[in-house]
Amino acid sequence: MKHAIYVSIKPPYVKKIIARAKNYEFRSYIPKQEIDKLYVYESYPTTSLKYVITLGKIVRYPEKIPDEGAGNKEFNQGTKGTKYAYEIKHVDILDAEIPLPLLKEVFSFFPPQAYAYDTKYPELTKVIEAYPKQRIY
Repeated sequence: MKHAIYVSIKPPYVKKIIARAKNYEFRSYIPKQEIDKLYVYESYPTTSLKYVITLGKIVRYPEKIPDEGAGNKEFNQGTKGTKYAYEIKHVDILDAEIPLPLLKEVFSFFPPQAYAYDTKYPELTKVIEAYPKQRIY
């Protein structure tokens, strides 16, 4: 069974993902458990959980990815400073974002520095999976 992880992404990078200018999310780690989704907490100043990203292949440098996309050439050249490129297949937006005060109060959620498995927040994961969302692409 594949899992999802909670990640924090800064608003400028989220905007690039939504605009399809960024088609890989770059990270310096790969979780031990196999994952196929990212639950995206958009960091300051947004401070809300808003997006679910369905992943394709996770590529480890020096394996190459297509050059088109924000940061892709740097990844392929080894100058990105990260070892892993998570392919972004689909992006869904929650019909209503879940703000940080609610995340903390109801789910004891704290934005992860690296990542947190979906199993750390089982009730929040159930809510997100059942939550109405719209496919951006």
